[in-house]
Amino acid sequence: MAGSTEPPAMNPPTPVPKIVRRRNLTPVYVAVAIVVIAGIVVAAGFQAGWFSAKSPSGPGTSLHACPTGITLSGAGANIVNTLVTAWAPAFNTATGDQVSYNPAGSGTGVTDLQSAQVDFAASDAPLNSTQTAGFPDPVLTLPVTAGALTVIYTLPGITSPVQLTGSVLAGIFNGSITNWNATPISSINPSLRLPSATIIPIVRSDGAGTTYVLTDFLSQDNSPWASSVGKGLTVAFPHVSGEEAVKGNALEVSTVQKTSYAIGYSDLTDTLGTSGLQYAKIQNPSGNYILPDLANTASAIADKAGATAFPASTASWASVSMVNAAGTSDYPLATLIYFYIYQDGGHGYSPTSVAKSQVVRDWLNWTITTGQSLSNELYYVTLPSGLVSIDQAGLGTLSYNGAPIPACG
Repeated sequence: MAGSTEPPAMNPPTPVPKIVRRRNLTPVYVAVAIVVIAGIVVAAGFQAGWFSAKSPSGPGTSLHACPTGITLSGAGANIVNTLVTAWAPAFNTATGDQVSYNPAGSGTGVTDLQSAQVDFAASDAPLNSTQTAGFPDPVLTLPVTAGALTVIYTLPGITSPVQLTGSVLAGIFNGSITNWNATPISSINPSLRLPSATIIPIVRSDGAGTTYVLTDFLSQDNSPWASSVGKGLTVAFPHVSGEEAVKGNALEVSTVQKTSYAIGYSDLTDTLGTSGLQYAKIQNPSGNYILPDLANTASAIADKAGATAFPASTASWASVSMVNAAGTSDYPLATLIYFYIYQDGGHGYSPTSVAKSQVVRDWLNWTITTGQSLSNELYYVTLPSGLVSIDQAGLGTLSYNGAPIPACG
């Protein structure tokens, strides 16, 4: 009998009067109370979405199975939109959960996460101190893939790629170099018959990670640019005659392509995916002019990652830069692409339930492992293993209202 210490009864040699003993009912009452409390907890768990019909399996699982039928929302950089568009249906097939993504720009993604309108944000720029201060609670920085920025232009009659340097690009975007056949450009393109036409810069008016990568590169290659303009998702581009500011990467690309003698910038995936779009060779720190492709972008990411002491996902990444890798064939305008997520859900912002927290963690872990197999065919660089480890350590710190998120299978 549970809770009793009495030894078992023995059969006496002769009949004796039967003795009725009063049982100690305290252990029984305790057991009943435990069962009642457990039932309440389980009922609350089902209501909160902690459990699903799936049975846990495999190592590291618990009584909590991964929820299905949940939709996550994200917003941010256009540079990762093509990859997320491929990731979302594959993740849905694997898990039964859905992901919707709005490629409204890195700046919009950050502000949407700050105001709890989305579950995750994406950017090809690390958070600066002002952005970090705008969050009501700490966020994790999770690099999920890598890519490149390209310098695009339209030069009628020119079929070979134009060669450009960081200092020449700074001169074009600050207005000190105004014509295509100006000496700083023609001297590094002796085989091209460049026109005397006025250069028309096309820049982004909205907060864009591509603007960050470009201005990071210009700041490193041109000290006057660093001191007068600097780097950021948005910067005060110097006023240049004919310059046009547009919102969104798609409009950036289409405006450059339809405007003779224009110059602008876009991500590698959209550039290589746009028929007839011209893009430049950019000088790297070794002095070589590199036409961007997946191989020399991947080389740049690998070389830069090998030379960088990355912070933890819980720390600031504001000083991390992937431009100007040292390899002789590295493309100099490489970039990491980050997802941002609140380290602790609840508190009136996203994720808004334990179930959604489980799916967010599942989604992020899937992107940096299984999802990497979709990267190369879309002109993204597979994440280096060291960064995957940093991300997974960060995901291990996720919580909901201060409590660890239950494991799920």
